[in-house]
Amino acid sequence: MLRNEIKENSLFTQVQDLIAPMGYKVVDVQKRETPGGVELYLTVFLADRDVTTDDLAEVYNIVYPRYQVIFGRRDLTLEVSSPGMQRNFKDVYEFTLFKGKLVKVYSSTYSSNIEGIISDADDNGVTLTSAVVQDTGESFETLSLSYDEIQKAKLTYRWEEKK
Repeated sequence: MLRNEIKENSLFTQVQDLIAPMGYKVVDVQKRETPGGVELYLTVFLADRDVTTDDLAEVYNIVYPRYQVIFGRRDLTLEVSSPGMQRNFKDVYEFTLFKGKLVKVYSSTYSSNIEGIISDADDNGVTLTSAVVQDTGESFETLSLSYDEIQKAKLTYRWEEKK
């Protein structure tokens, strides 16, 4: 089951406010306390193009100094990454981020994976276009699913279509 809690995470809000002016969006942020310091794991996304290593370095160079000051003398480890082509969703918030992207969801209503393009997402559910139920081959021009019926979701990629 997907969570619906990342937007209430204060660290998420702080980091999003910090990098949003540069056009980046936070997909996920995790903080882990260690005996010697703090580890931050940050996943970022750009809506208009793929994230490059230069983008990851830019985000790192903005976020690291700020949190190095916040955590003081404690050692800070920061890892910044892109969501990847086949990211498993952790939070329903990700449906709003990845509008226009191909996704595969497992629906308890259809008892099958459904693949389609995210055309809309709100607080209640997601709408997929060009949706196909994989077990039956049934296709829909548009298909609306509530978050309650989505057991898992991931970005997907059709390798053969890309040149």
